[in-house]
Amino acid sequence: MSEIDDRALLPGLARRELRAWVGGHPALEDLQTIGSELVTNAVLHGGGAWVRMSLRPVEERERRYWRLTVVDPGLSAAVPMPRSPGPYETTGRGLWVVDSLTNGCWETRLTQAGERMVSALLPR
Repeated sequence: MSEIDDRALLPGLARRELRAWVGGHPALEDLQTIGSELVTNAVLHGGGAWVRMSLRPVEERERRYWRLTVVDPGLSAAVPMPRSPGPYETTGRGLWVVDSLTNGCWETRLTQAGERMVSALLPR
């Protein structure tokens, strides 16, 4: 992604970048939703001035997937986990959406450099 001063623009940039990367692929809409949610979480909770996103085709056990990864500086001690927002809360459902779209095939971990990485697998 390009360097952007206004971090609120990053989810939209993530959607545009994914469209540029995969064009009209049938998984585009789900990739855009997942990318937007993960970038939003990184911006809101990552505690840093930057966010990186990558998309790679992978093959595991003769199945083909997209691996969408979002990385932030890892300055927050909180581990990304789905939470149960109240019925009147307007936020807090993003990781449930990611979990649903990937059938639970997402993970989070710290890299050796201490950055927070969240990856999601989606069939291609």
